[in-house]
Amino acid sequence: MSFRIGRFKSANARGRYLTHYEQLRALSPQPDVVHDVPTEFGTVRVYQHGPDGGVSVVLIHGFFLTSAMWWEQVADLAGDSTVYVVDALGQPGESVQSKPMFTPADSARCIEAVLEGLALQGVHLVGHSYGGWLATHTAAMAPHRLASVTLVDPANTVARLSTRFWMSVALQGRPGSARARRAATWITGHHALATLFGAGFAEFKPPLRTPPLRLISDQDLRSVDVPVQVLLAGNTVHDSEKGIARIRSVVPHWRHQLWPNASHALPVELPGEVNAFIRRFVTEHLSRQ
Repeated sequence: MSFRIGRFKSANARGRYLTHYEQLRALSPQPDVVHDVPTEFGTVRVYQHGPDGGVSVVLIHGFFLTSAMWWEQVADLAGDSTVYVVDALGQPGESVQSKPMFTPADSARCIEAVLEGLALQGVHLVGHSYGGWLATHTAAMAPHRLASVTLVDPANTVARLSTRFWMSVALQGRPGSARARRAATWITGHHALATLFGAGFAEFKPPLRTPPLRLISDQDLRSVDVPVQVLLAGNTVHDSEKGIARIRSVVPHWRHQLWPNASHALPVELPGEVNAFIRRFVTEHLSRQ
């Protein structure tokens, strides 16, 4: 495809990045099916773990972390669900964006198109960080395929991203520097994720044709008509206590859980507990399928 909106800086850059990507993906079990799903915005890579027709759990990754970040969830949850892990458009990985997405509604429409292309209904959507932001907009704007939503330390969703976060992202303009590496480790909370995060900034062009990561409004949070749980870390990229206060004020029916000493790498730092919360929430909301 000659016209690419989100793309690697060169063929060699793509090769260097995919070396890191495949090393991390190798921590997950081999997928049963690899899908390249066409949408109006580009082709979306999805890895399916488990047979067709199972309870569908769809995982959307954090910013520049790709489907490779979910190894702990795939290994565990695929035992009793069919798990789909997505490479989001406009991000490094194996998806290829061909048309700009200017608004959160565009991103929601893209995710809905992926679910439609996979013929999925009653989906239990799980998003980490930026993926939680995308999942929330999808639940607000295209909820009819969803049974539940789990937000894992979601970015700019219930709490505003901190100044330190934005300063740390700015340092990624020099991804090989020691300061940038330290900042990446603080943002991601995990060495392997920090390496992938830094490689993305080194090898992939800035994602300028995807919606800006603005704080989701109270109105949009209230418009979500799908069961939601929010799993929060205390040592992270936002003030989770303020996030809990906002949940209680704006969407008091949403469930929430806080691990005060955990980092933004909650899915790999405390996988047993995170997976248990996801599995329990899925089981409780099977009737919506």
